[in-house]
Amino acid sequence: MSDQTKSRNVLLVFGTGLLAMVLGVGGQGVPVQPDARHYVTVRLVLVDVIAQDRDGRFVTDLNKADFEIYEDGKKMDLGSAELIRLKQGQTALETEPSAVAPAPPEAPRDSRFVVVFDSINTIRRMLDRSKPEILANLLSLLEVGQEIMVFELTEDGRMALLQPLTRDRELIARAVDKATGSIWIEKAADSLIVPSIPEKDGRPAVEGYSFLDRLEQSNQAVFEAESRRRFEKTINGLLGVMNIVKDFEGRKSLLFVSGGIPSLSFIRFFEGGGVADTTAIQSQVAAGKVQDPFKVLGKKGFRTGSEIFDDLVRYANTHNISFYSLDPDNYLRYLLGDIAYDNYPRVAGRSTMGASGIKRPDEIAEIKRSELASLRALSAETGGTAFLGGGKFEEFAQTIERDFGQYYELSYTPKRKKADGKYHKIKVKVLRPGVDIRHRQGFLDYTDEQRESLAFASAAYNPSLFKDIPFEARIVPFAKDRNTFVLWIQTALSVRKILGQEAAADQPMIFKFKLTLDDPSGTSGFLSETAVPIVLIPSLLKRIRSAEYFGWNCASQETEFKPRTYRAVLAIYHREWDLMGTVDSTLEIPDLTKGGAARLLTTSIGKLVKSDKSMVYPFTIARDEGTLEVPNHKFFPMAVPHVPCGERAGFFVQIHSPRNPDTTALSISAVREGNGTAAISLPSGLICEDWNKKTGLWNVLYVLELQTLPPGDYSLAFRWTDPSSSAPIESTLSLRIL
Repeated sequence: MSDQTKSRNVLLVFGTGLLAMVLGVGGQGVPVQPDARHYVTVRLVLVDVIAQDRDGRFVTDLNKADFEIYEDGKKMDLGSAELIRLKQGQTALETEPSAVAPAPPEAPRDSRFVVVFDSINTIRRMLDRSKPEILANLLSLLEVGQEIMVFELTEDGRMALLQPLTRDRELIARAVDKATGSIWIEKAADSLIVPSIPEKDGRPAVEGYSFLDRLEQSNQAVFEAESRRRFEKTINGLLGVMNIVKDFEGRKSLLFVSGGIPSLSFIRFFEGGGVADTTAIQSQVAAGKVQDPFKVLGKKGFRTGSEIFDDLVRYANTHNISFYSLDPDNYLRYLLGDIAYDNYPRVAGRSTMGASGIKRPDEIAEIKRSELASLRALSAETGGTAFLGGGKFEEFAQTIERDFGQYYELSYTPKRKKADGKYHKIKVKVLRPGVDIRHRQGFLDYTDEQRESLAFASAAYNPSLFKDIPFEARIVPFAKDRNTFVLWIQTALSVRKILGQEAAADQPMIFKFKLTLDDPSGTSGFLSETAVPIVLIPSLLKRIRSAEYFGWNCASQETEFKPRTYRAVLAIYHREWDLMGTVDSTLEIPDLTKGGAARLLTTSIGKLVKSDKSMVYPFTIARDEGTLEVPNHKFFPMAVPHVPCGERAGFFVQIHSPRNPDTTALSISAVREGNGTAAISLPSGLICEDWNKKTGLWNVLYVLELQTLPPGDYSLAFRWTDPSSSAPIESTLSLRIL
């Protein structure tokens, strides 16, 4: 549930069992129970307000009559005005009478403070110089009850969690010490003044921009390309951080330690011209340069940097995230020469200035002012403050007591009965003279579909936080060609934990499944745009209630993958309960272009079922149900291999073999785990095999004769031997006989 809104449940009792429920911006579906009690969810929009007098002191005696609130210019009926005081994680509420139905008492809220070190745009040397003062101010937050969480946006474009929520001073100090800062930004800026970027054959070489090696580019073009790269990585990283912390309750304060967010409006900086922010090579959500990981922006086509920045602000406002920006750099060195700077001083008269498009010696200072202006705008438009200049640390210390120990929480009910998926502007007025206020400027009224996308995106960015739905899963790369694979998804849902008492006997259960792959380059994207539904109908629920696991499988379409290791997050979501479960795994894509000895690619144990289809293309995986089909048989893989006592099982294997494996023989042995018994030889039979000489792929389906094994846990050892090869292929798998 987004913290832009709040659900207040009102108990209704119907003698006939009639269900009445309102679902809204902050509402969650309530599982239907077979009694006559039901809850109505009231849609409320929450707005947090910082109020201070002309001397900068927090004003503590405002009440409901002192506020007016407007949505899209229209005055709303103010539901409540509460003074929230946070001290050592406890909450004291001073509440005016509310215009809506009474709510149950609020549980004590945790007070959380998020720190993000921007190591993309912050000069490393300047960050190291400021770390002691930054740490001292962060530790003072502990005195007003704040838990602290530390992230870093790294130069390679990744978002790193340096420290989860903690009040431990030593852990916070270690996290601050880990933040690195950037060494590249200095070189990128220096390219406008001095020839500090290495050149080859008269053309500048920029890491990650190979096309520049084929084009004659000025130093100005190098700077523009590098600025665009930094902008994209910064926006992606901030969206990812907010997506993780958005579900924290209450006001979320985020300190962004940054040297400034790059601007893409280059023409304004250079009299000699620049790449416009509206050209075809600009950042665009549709092309994935600036990701839309939440799938709610709904933007297509080319987009300017300012439009993307506005989306960032709107997302922060929607989730009640207030930015406090702090620039650790000494930005005056961009205006005057800094003799302590260990590179060339920034002075007029360098021969490269003309080639860089610089006509005035103060243009680089204008670039820096623009980057700092982005920090000011981000803070001002989200209800926070920007700490810049010489007195920034003193101002930050004063703000800690004023902003992070207390705030007002206003609420109102929107006129819309249903979410419309649009952004709505908010304006709060205080009627008492001499009081200044800060608050978020609006919110996006998420629909259920948008909320589902947000849930999946949150799980993809930080899967360890989403364990409400327990399940087991594995992702198997089924090779179709040398560089083409089908991703074979095999899951096992815990029947006891998932179904339990939650499911009504006459109602289907609908889950959604999605796989997210993390590209090694540092950009994350969904394998598919649509979540796959898992529908458990009432008759199926009755049959599986006594089982331990319910298996569900699916497969992707054929996709080209480069041979490398991918991070994979498998997520299952239940919209009505607003519950999410994840499995964080890795996907190893083998390199099939290399020759050499035969090697094992894939193994799976599963249920083998006879069919009446003899004319089928062998070893085809059904995308919708994840079954593997061969003539006269179907194979259902098991993510958790549990086989009832006395039954057989299927065993699928894929081997990359440059030579025909027709003489290869399989031997299997089983060892009972935990009692030290001798290995038992297990017979097996060949169901179907297929070897492709061109690709070297050998697919084999066996039947495992397990009837002689008593119940228990076993380790199965598989060994393939070929008289023409001295190196056998070996593998082990765990198996439980029920």
